[in-house]
Amino acid sequence: MSGEDAAQLIDDTLDLVHQRLLRLEQEQQQRARSALLEEFREWRHPSGGHIDLMVCPLFPQG
Repeated sequence: MSGEDAAQLIDDTLDLVHQRLLRLEQEQQQRARSALLEEFREWRHPSGGHIDLMVCPLFPQG
């Protein structure tokens, strides 16, 4: 996975998290909403303004 792919995956995940947060708020499920906010807090508000991506070596396939 390239860094660009990883960044897109993070963006897509945050979009889904945002949609889920809205649904939980509408359904008045504050405990679940709070848990989800906590789980993705660093992704939504990364320290330093960005998420550091670590490059992993490719594993041989086969």
